[in-house]
Amino acid sequence: MAEIKHVTIIGVGLIGGSIGKVLRKDAVRVSGVGRRESSLKAALKVGAIDDAHLDCSEPVATSDLVILATPVGTFEKYFRQIKPLLKRGAIVTDVGSTKGEVVRSARKVWGSGKDNPFIGSHPMAGNENKGPQHATITLLKDALCIITPLAKTPKAKVQRVVNFWKNLGMQTAQMTPAAHDLSAARVSHLPHLISAAMMMLPADGDLEVAATGFRDMTRLAGGDPEMWRDIVATNRKPIIKAIDELLKAGTKLRTLIDTGNEKAVEKFLAKAKTRRDTKIS
Repeated sequence: MAEIKHVTIIGVGLIGGSIGKVLRKDAVRVSGVGRRESSLKAALKVGAIDDAHLDCSEPVATSDLVILATPVGTFEKYFRQIKPLLKRGAIVTDVGSTKGEVVRSARKVWGSGKDNPFIGSHPMAGNENKGPQHATITLLKDALCIITPLAKTPKAKVQRVVNFWKNLGMQTAQMTPAAHDLSAARVSHLPHLISAAMMMLPADGDLEVAATGFRDMTRLAGGDPEMWRDIVATNRKPIIKAIDELLKAGTKLRTLIDTGNEKAVEKFLAKAKTRRDTKIS
């Protein structure tokens, strides 16, 4: 990472901490910014950052790259804080799960021209754990990072972000913010919400006999509620569209079951199995 010597990560949790660990392994200086001293101390202890700050002023001023890894609802606040601090040529990116609202916030602060330093990123990695103590250097390896540049973003600047994620061991793809948000709603946001809804369905007595299948299906419900609150708030329409699509498929399956059409039920399940086996590695 010859062109990136100093990175500031705002929000050193699971993803931010994992990024920091890989960067430090490659001799990049990593500054961590957070709201709580306890979290920053944990990040220092596990080797995710070199130095810790409760304010972003000092580290941002000398950083080549600033990464926002806080809940997406906080992004505009941080955009405004770091705008007067960024050195010439520095880039801002993020790890947020939604992009439409985030890009709109960046445009409010920097405009939509080529000088806007923000290029959206979404590393499709993580788990239900929270905090830097769960960060690992392998969390991002071989996972996909979706990058959502604007039409006027200079190609050279986009390539710097692409190279950054590739150097962390990730695969990359580029999408528009709108396309990203709909895909993420279907394959990431909806599964989490279904997991949460399923966790509220059984009676307490039912949970006493819950086994592997139920545990696997509800694992995502253990995610950070604050983070997911902001994801839902900033991606409402695509999530509602995904829910409507799911309800349509569920209604179809319900009708097949209700009418006793076992062959059609088997065909439905077989089609789902084939798609799962062939499309997801």
